[in-house]
Amino acid sequence: DYWYCPNTAGTCQYNLVRTQASAYFTPELCAELENALLAYGESQLGCRAITPIWMSYYVDGMMQELHCDNPQGPFAFVLSLTNWEARAFRGGETVIAKPRLLDYWSTHNPNEGLEHDALFTMVPPEFGRLTVFDPRFPHGVREVHGTRDPREGRLVLHGWFTAPEPFFTGGLSAEQAAPVIDEALEGAIRTLQEGVDDDEDEAPAGIHVTGVWTVQIHVSGKTGEVTSIEVLADTLVALPSAPVPPTMARAMVQQEVAVWLEDACFPTTSDGSDSSITLPVVFE
Repeated sequence: DYWYCPNTAGTCQYNLVRTQASAYFTPELCAELENALLAYGESQLGCRAITPIWMSYYVDGMMQELHCDNPQGPFAFVLSLTNWEARAFRGGETVIAKPRLLDYWSTHNPNEGLEHDALFTMVPPEFGRLTVFDPRFPHGVREVHGTRDPREGRLVLHGWFTAPEPFFTGGLSAEQAAPVIDEALEGAIRTLQEGVDDDEDEAPAGIHVTGVWTVQIHVSGKTGEVTSIEVLADTLVALPSAPVPPTMARAMVQQEVAVWLEDACFPTTSDGSDSSITLPVVFE
């Protein structure tokens, strides 16, 4: 599938050759790849599914201009099969806009000049590298210059992690844990919507962020208490309408959700085995 899409300016928006990975790899290899990605998505992101995997190559002149993939899923991934160390081309990096560019005026310094590297992250497609990022951020692929041989070009597998839902390991079942999680999240959201008292000031009421905050909750099987909470992924962005600075808007949500989860009490397990819950908290 040779893909060439012009943009409204009449220049190239997308130029690459792509196919479904399932059309190239054997069913056994495809299943192994999908299972590995699903295992990562479930345990590290709290996403229980992925989109069909694309395989794309880029040779001389091919690229992707900046764009955003808002509807496809909360996390995008690129798994590189490129022989980066022996590459016969220049370019091919994944380009992702930095938060500093997207919130430019809040950190604007009239005495500071900025260049490309201060505004964009460049991720080389080294062989075996899995790049996972927030697809709402403007991103693209730097134009490839050099080889026209597909065997020597930029070769990647890519898609999106979808279906953010809790993932459970250990003695607790989803049926046992779900009511406790729901009660904690409902309490956190209710408190945020009413306004949080941080012992100094009344925080503005409302939830002023969008994105996903994924945490892993460790639960004692003997007592049902939460022993620790680990942050795995964080794409929370403060809304422009937030009445507080972006860092405070994010912190208010994270702290309140963490407090309610830390105070949660789960059922004990029959054999006393501990549990881990990967929980994606989604704010839209």
